[in-house]
Parts: sequence; structure tokens; C-alpha cells
Amino acid sequence: MHKYTLALAGWLMVALGGCKLSEITPAIEEEVTGYREFINQAYGADPVQKCDIYAPVTTGERPSEVLILLHGGAWGSGDKSFLIPSVMGLKGRNKNLTIVNANYRLTSTKGIRLEQQMADIQLLVEYLRKNADKFNITPEGFVIGGVSAGGHLALNYAYSNFAGVKLKGVVGIAAPTDLTSEPLREAGLEIPIQQLIGKTFSDSPEEYQKASPFFIVNHKAPPITMLFYGGKDRVVPKEQGEILCFKLNLLRLKYRYYFYPEETHDFTADLLIDKILSIY
Repeated sequence: MHKYTLALAGWLMVALGGCKLSEITPAIEEEVTGYREFINQAYGADPVQKCDIYAPVTTGERPSEVLILLHGGAWGSGDKSFLIPSVMGLKGRNKNLTIVNANYRLTSTKGIRLEQQMADIQLLVEYLRKNADKFNITPEGFVIGGVSAGGHLALNYAYSNFAGVKLKGVVGIAAPTDLTSEPLREAGLEIPIQQLIGKTFSDSPEEYQKASPFFIVNHKAPPITMLFYGGKDRVVPKEQGEILCFKLNLLRLKYRYYFYPEETHDFTADLLIDKILSIY
């Protein structure tokens, strides 16, 4: 063996000699023996501010990674129950991953706009970090993802760099990214977007820009953005994903874009799960 190869091998033995195999293996791969379920946990004072937390029990008891899920419903309706198929699919992969399926206040309630929904997500993140020991989770490096309106909120939160929270990644599934887009609004989201912003587009186009991930994304974005769009989606066209990818590319930010020609606005959960898990 070449002397430099021997030297390298010797260095590796010294460097790894004090490490257990469990410390080298990614935490998410630790063997899962079951789940502790915390259903309808209150993360805020409002009755709507509830989440379901599925915390894995592992053989080594290492803190788990975290995935926060936000449901769709055009910002004004919907419920975390919509994402139960995704939760079940994620649990079925037996990864050391705590799944947080959250509700947030809806724009169908008077006084609730984008600002309040962003505040809900921040409150949820703070609650999880404060209770990291209780749920045995890593307090940093969460991934946040959502479907449709929930995907928009996830992207908006991730790109706004709320309170310096560092995310490991963000996932948008059939997510609106440019609320100024006329085709998007004419496809049926005109009124829901007005309720989200509190103004019409003609009255305040700049507010629509400030509420759009495409316009607010910057170099402080999470390390990876993952996007999913369907070719038969009649609510959020694939162009919403393509323009965000264009912007991410300009900023030289890492992203993964998945397009499924036969998928509608209601994505099949099993198409997404393994790809989302690859972020970890």
C-alpha cells in the first residue's frame, strides 16, 4: 500500500476511533420501533392553532428530524385532516422523522390575512423549538412543506427569513408562487387572493408582489427548495413552478423540480414521499 494511503487510513482510524456507528449514521436512519402521537396539540391561544405531532420512538433515542406540513384550501378553508394520507405514507417509511401536521387561522375569519398566517407558522416553529426535549426533536434545521395554499405559505415563510429561523429545506406542492399572475387569478383564485391580501390587485399590485415567493426569494433561502406540479392541474398551472425555478437559478440557489403530466391539483401522496425524505 502506498505510504500516503497508509497515512490517510491511519488518520481516519484516529478521527473515527472515538465515534460510535450510530453517531456516524444519519439520525433519520435510526431504527424506529413505534410512534408517540400528540393529537390536537395547542401551539397558540386561538382554538384553530392546533397541530398533530407524530414523534418516532427509536432504539437509540436520538433526536429526530422534523417535517412541518401545511394543508391547502385557498387560504380560507381546509384542515390538517386533508394530509392524513401523506402522514400515513411518511410513517410507513419508518424514518426517524417527527411529522407535524398543522392547522392555521383561515382568511374566511374576519381579520385574518397573510400576516396572521405567517405569524401562526412562526408561533408553531417557536413552540416546537421550545418543546424540543418533550418531543425529542432537533430544534434547528426543520423542513416545512405544504400543498396548494399551504405550499405558498411554506415558501413565503421560508423565503421571508422569519426571526432568523434556519430551515433545512422547503417543499411546495402545486403551490402558487406569483400572485400577480393574471392566469392564476383568472383560474379561480381571484377572490381567495383578495381575501389573503385584503386588497384588489388593481388597488395594490405591490402588496401582491410582497406576498409572492417569486418576488421575495433571496440568498437567505433554505439550502434546498423542492417543487411538485401536475400537467392536468386546472387550479395552479405548472408555470407557477417554472418561474420560481427560473428565479432560483438566477440566484444560484439549489432546487429540485418534479413535473407529473398526468397529475391534477390533488397529488398522489406516494409520488412525493421518498423525494421529500431525500432532503434529509
